[in-house]
Amino acid sequence: MIIIQTTIGSEEDARELTNYLVNKQLIACGTFTKIQSIYKWEGKIQQESEYEINLYSKESLHDQLIETLQEKHTYELPKITTIKPTYTLPEYDDWVNKETI
Repeated sequence: MIIIQTTIGSEEDARELTNYLVNKQLIACGTFTKIQSIYKWEGKIQQESEYEINLYSKESLHDQLIETLQEKHTYELPKITTIKPTYTLPEYDDWVNKETI
């Protein structure tokens, strides 16, 4: 199993993107929470509310999921990070595999 993280600007965008990926069976589950981000963009310090999304999928869908995220993302330069858990409950891992293509 892999977890891909991204951030997005609004709850509506987070919900839309997550729903799209679940419907396409590219992820089994997606979770998102409101966060505060401070970063430098185009030479200026930015402070904004964003939503961090965790997308749960199987490794074989990694490249397709990254490509889809890049196509569907609302940001010019999105954060897209892949995390490989050191442990996943086997039953959860089985569920992720069954719910994705």
